[in-house]
Amino acid sequence: AVVSTQSGHYGRDLPEYIALTSPGIQVVGLDREKVNTLGGSQRNQLMEKLWLPLFKKQNDGNSNLNKNSMNHYHPVTLELKEEHICKDFVSNVSSLSEGFISPCGGTMLVGLHACGDLTSLLLQTFIKCPQLKSIVAVGCCYHLITQKERTQSYMTDGPHKKQLCDPNSIHAYPISKYLQQYPLYFTRNALNLASQAPERMSTSRSLPAKNLFYRAVFHVLLQDEFGSLPARNVGHSASAAPDFFRYCKTALKKLKLCDVSDPVIQSYYERFNDGTVERQLYAFHQLRILLTRVIESLILIDRMLFLHDNEIEPSILGLFDPVVSPRCYVLVAEKLRHCTMPTFGK
Repeated sequence: AVVSTQSGHYGRDLPEYIALTSPGIQVVGLDREKVNTLGGSQRNQLMEKLWLPLFKKQNDGNSNLNKNSMNHYHPVTLELKEEHICKDFVSNVSSLSEGFISPCGGTMLVGLHACGDLTSLLLQTFIKCPQLKSIVAVGCCYHLITQKERTQSYMTDGPHKKQLCDPNSIHAYPISKYLQQYPLYFTRNALNLASQAPERMSTSRSLPAKNLFYRAVFHVLLQDEFGSLPARNVGHSASAAPDFFRYCKTALKKLKLCDVSDPVIQSYYERFNDGTVERQLYAFHQLRILLTRVIESLILIDRMLFLHDNEIEPSILGLFDPVVSPRCYVLVAEKLRHCTMPTFGK
């Protein structure tokens, strides 16, 4: 199995389970960051010490077993790009892992919370490489998806900026023929909304963070004081501010705008801080959250239709507890054209 990991750790959990249930299956974990690969290797060594007693017990207490007996995992640093989408993908990964997995036989491609465009890349790779026989993909970070024929409004200077690909890329949304023929694109706010956690909010019965109100009032201040501005991200530093005054100061500095006097900032806060506007804002936010699964479903259906275009029958399964893991839907498919799989499942 080839696993696209998150922070170098998720790829370790799968082989730990395999070591106890299906010995002999090898797992290569791919991560774009070298530091994550090294961190995953260190965690691997720690987990081997914890799992070895269980592994021996599973094998009837065989005292000859050692940590090499359960060595099913090999981390590799690789940022998956379009140039990696080819029929020799598994062979190339085998070379990078120094032959840890065989380029012959069936290989499963697993994407565990594949961020943004990465899920589409994995699907493209799955179709292109004949050595890949099945795929399991859990997407996330829909706000980082690139769309065809739509200008990106992202203005962040953070690490996510380099993840936004060319809109003419083969893996930019939509990837299915149907939605390319009848396209339905998203605004940046809609993609942000698709990444929310409605079940978690419903279960916790808690109001949104105070910075949601701060951001709304700050937006009015920006319009009044600076006029029309391009979409910008104020960043996490502003969101962590303890009060509206420091929120504005941090956000203005982040946006590289001239300072606003303290009395003006205070006047905007007093203008809207009567409780009524804040309650209305929270009610509106809760109504918006109801659309989260609608937008996410369209993204998932596009990916499912892409597999249909290539004569593969996929399943979309609600696999995880949405309160614990809001991105709970998994796309599953295998290259068995004679076997029809259900389109949707639970």
